Amino acid sequence: METVRIRLLWHKQAQFAGYLVAEALGLGESRGVKIVCEGLDFSQKHVAAVLAGATQMAVASPAHVLESADPAALRFILAIQQQSPLVYPVRRSDGIARLADLAGRKVGVWPGHEDLELRWMLHRAGVAADAVERIAMPDTVGPFLAGEIASAQMTGYHELHHVEEVLGAAALHLFTAAASDSGILKDGLVVAAAYADAQPQAVQAVVDAVLEGWTIAFTDPERAVAICAAARPDMSVAEHRRQLADIRALAMTGATLSHGLGYPDESHVARAAAALQAVEGQPVETAGIADVRFWQAAPAALRRADWAGEQPA
Repeated sequence: METVRIRLLWHKQAQFAGYLVAEALGLGESRGVKIVCEGLDFSQKHVAAVLAGATQMAVASPAHVLESADPAALRFILAIQQQSPLVYPVRRSDGIARLADLAGRKVGVWPGHEDLELRWMLHRAGVAADAVERIAMPDTVGPFLAGEIASAQMTGYHELHHVEEVLGAAALHLFTAAASDSGILKDGLVVAAAYADAQPQAVQAVVDAVLEGWTIAFTDPERAVAICAAARPDMSVAEHRRQLADIRALAMTGATLSHGLGYPDESHVARAAAALQAVEGQPVETAGIADVRFWQAAPAALRRADWAGEQPA
């Protein structure tokens, strides 16, 4: 039995329901692998852990791959979410109506190459790179709630809910990358290229198990929510349930409907490369990073594209 570790992009929660379901139900074991999901380790995040050999896989974005120490050593093999989940709220009372109004202000971003989308948004809005002071955020929204920063990077399925509960949705204006066509995919499954070449059967087993896990999560959400709540009991069942519904909405669009669940669309890598070239002025090599062979070899029932209009049980 091959043990395959997956370093998650954040703490265990419904954001990663399909992975947690695959782990909890042992969906890889009949396929010859034991899946172990690891929560975020700030000392060695996602793709850095893969490059260091500490884990075989990680949930990470194409931007994380391209901004890593060795992009060519990584492969992007699954994408469940098919659009950016990020939002950048500001208080209406601060008089910030346009991205340009952030000039001279502080914006919180997560440390470790998490701000490419924001930099691309500002670039497209004509805001100089050094006009906005980017402040490293902890794993809470405390600095924004305390008024220490004008805006902060948040996900629409987690942090934003908390901020709206405290301040009220009406008190906020949201900047989104979609408004300027600057969205960059956040969550994807990344594997070490050397491991994929040396252990293709193990990688295939994980891909199949993860796709089955997400299929269960989207068709039987209460079962998935129970597993997520057991993995992270400090979040309420209601929070996990709401988060999974938000993740489902992010997944049921784009390549999921045109190709199928989990399709690692090369366009996601291309968009991250376009953003890097725009903000840093250098071309970015992307050949070979998006690897569809494992998705293509997965059972057709797990790659289904006929989700349009379907509601979870």
